[in-house]
Amino acid sequence: MFKKVTLFTDRLEEMKGFYEYQMGFRIVEEDSGSFTLAIGSSTLIFKESERKAVYHFAFNIPGNQFTLAKSWAASRVSLNRQEGMDEVFYANFNADAFYFQDPAGNVVEFIGRRNVDRMGDFTIDSLLNISEVSITTPFVERVGEQLEDMDIPVRGNKGIEAKALNFLGQGDAFILLVAPKRVWYFSKQKSEVHPLAIELVDGRQIEIDEEGHFLETRPSKPVEEGLENMGFSGVVLLKKEQLWTIAKGFADRANERPNSLGTRFAIASGCKIFTAVAICQLVEEGKLSFEDRLSSLLPESFPHFDVTLHHLLTHTSGIPDYFDEEQNASFEELWKTHPMYLMKSASDFIPLFHKKEMLFQPGEKFQYNNAGFIALGLVVEKITGQPFTEFVEQRIFAPAGMVNSGYFSLDQLPSETAYGYISEGDSWRTNQYAVPIKGGPDGGAFATAGDMVLFWEHLMDGSLVSKEMLARMLKPHASSRYNDYGYGVWMSRGGEQKYFVTGWDPGVSFQSAYYADKGAILAVLANHSESAYEAMKLVERSLIEQK
Repeated sequence: MFKKVTLFTDRLEEMKGFYEYQMGFRIVEEDSGSFTLAIGSSTLIFKESERKAVYHFAFNIPGNQFTLAKSWAASRVSLNRQEGMDEVFYANFNADAFYFQDPAGNVVEFIGRRNVDRMGDFTIDSLLNISEVSITTPFVERVGEQLEDMDIPVRGNKGIEAKALNFLGQGDAFILLVAPKRVWYFSKQKSEVHPLAIELVDGRQIEIDEEGHFLETRPSKPVEEGLENMGFSGVVLLKKEQLWTIAKGFADRANERPNSLGTRFAIASGCKIFTAVAICQLVEEGKLSFEDRLSSLLPESFPHFDVTLHHLLTHTSGIPDYFDEEQNASFEELWKTHPMYLMKSASDFIPLFHKKEMLFQPGEKFQYNNAGFIALGLVVEKITGQPFTEFVEQRIFAPAGMVNSGYFSLDQLPSETAYGYISEGDSWRTNQYAVPIKGGPDGGAFATAGDMVLFWEHLMDGSLVSKEMLARMLKPHASSRYNDYGYGVWMSRGGEQKYFVTGWDPGVSFQSAYYADKGAILAVLANHSESAYEAMKLVERSLIEQK
């Protein structure tokens, strides 16, 4: 979330000597009135002020290096203690932390994220980014509302509490919003009102003045500058009254081949909607019923999975998954025992889940399930006698005019296709060994941004399924924590008529949506694992929600 944070101090030279020489931080910019520290992917700026100022801020570090980092810091500065302890584990954040104070009295926290590992010893280059920044203001509720209006959510969705320590953000980055005179953890320092500035990765800026009032500054070109600031690599296309699109980054980094508007990108689970359309087409032809049971359709593979196609389409079946996205952190771990180069068709996934126990009773709850869509693809193959990918290409891509889309094998990618890239600190690698060699019913198709717009248009105008069937697809059949789910498609809860698909794989991030009440279609395709969601929210704020 944080690209740049600017704080103030009346002890500039002393602070510079402390961070540069005593702590070993790298100064990446300096002038007579300020200096800038590199904090992983973020920067922290101290500007000279006549007024004493004290803040709390935190840095993310790899969780497996926490003990090393603590020893590294203790050799340079005295660690703060509380109740005899110089570290703490925060179960709600799955993170460990230790604290110290700099010459200005700022309470500095190192947070070891247990979900992040880095090889080697801890060095200053192990810092990941700025994790937390405090905003102290007597206007907690008002400032909190303004931050929420920027789509910075309150952690836990419990609302802003004027007398509490409020966490706003998500993932591993938060703004700490608090009233004056609260004692910071692991210190005797009380929160004080002081000016500061925050630049977010999407280009927006938050400013707090000396009295604690909030100011938000929007850049002149928020989308372009925001995408640049977040390091976006991919294509964004918005079709509203007019067509707006932009391409950034490289499709092939080694040869510096840039992404273009015609580049094909892997869309991961974003193509589950194609599987849903295929099933709906067969139902309309009278070859299937939504109440047909998997154990009857495919008794040789799934005799014990007595679930309906409706259950599978809505992620409410309870069948075991071959990869549980809620329980497993790394999709790549799966291919250590099941080589990805052997996963060429839907049937290749059967041994990964067909003998496992049911997770819950069919229809009991929503739980996202990849194996359920593998099973649906196998049903399509059984009924049609065609390979699933051929059926989709003939019955969905061709009628919709999606001439650049397909299920391509990673060792036979066509021209104008982007490689997926996985970040590894300051380096990167392709995802060719991190995902199945060829996509199928649960994910892995390739598409262009323009083809995704064509898909939405042909789906919504009744070209791919009837209007009656479309209404059933877009009906909320199940609910997750934040959104509703139809057949292969998400939908926003409440008054907004937004239908969307999303996908993530190592080296891939994807978002595409149809905004029925705003007459807009958006496609965001990225060839790295991050930023498609942030790019979508940026476009929504800047271009779609404008009257």
